[in-house]
Amino acid sequence: ADGIPNSALRHLPFRTVAALTRLYNGIVRTGHFPSPWEMGLVITIPHPHKNLRKAEGYRPITLLSTLSKVFELLLLKHLSPYLLPREEQFGFRSHLSTTLQLVHIAYHLSVAANKKESSVAVFLDMEKAFDSVWHEGLLCQLIRANVSSPLVKLLASLLSDRTFRVRVNGVLSGERPSPL
Repeated sequence: ADGIPNSALRHLPFRTVAALTRLYNGIVRTGHFPSPWEMGLVITIPHPHKNLRKAEGYRPITLLSTLSKVFELLLLKHLSPYLLPREEQFGFRSHLSTTLQLVHIAYHLSVAANKKESSVAVFLDMEKAFDSVWHEGLLCQLIRANVSSPLVKLLASLLSDRTFRVRVNGVLSGERPSPL
C-alpha cells in the first residue's frame, strides 16, 4: 500500500487529476504497469471460531496502492464491453446477488413442476477461483475478443509481475527480526 487514503483522491486539485490522467494514459500507451504498484502488503484477519495456531485460522487481505486500485477500476470500465458473462452467471456481476439467483432457480423449478417436467441442477463452489485462473488462457481470450494489443500487454504485465510482503504481528517480511 502507498499510504494514500482512498478518501484523499476525492479532494485532489484539478492539476493533480490532470497529471494522474497523463500518468494513466502513459501506462496504457506503454503497456507497462509501474513496479511500485506491483507490490502488495498482506495482512491477516483472524477467522472467528477457527484454530489461530494454523494458517487456515486467518484470512489474508492484500492491501494495494490506492493509485493502482483507481487505475484498475478505470481499466475494468474500459474492458467491460469485452466482458460479457453468460446470462446464467450471477457471481461478480453488478446488481445481481445469490438471493436473486435463488429466486431465478426457484422460478424455473416451479415452472418445470407445473408442467410435470423433471429438473436437474448442478452447483459448483469454485474455491479460490481467482487464484486458479489460467493467465495465458485469459490473455488468449482477450486477444480473441479483439482487445487492443497494448491493453493485453498491460494486463499481462499486471498479472505476471505481482509481488507481496507479509506483515505478521507488526513485523514485515524481510525485516529483522522477521519470522518470514
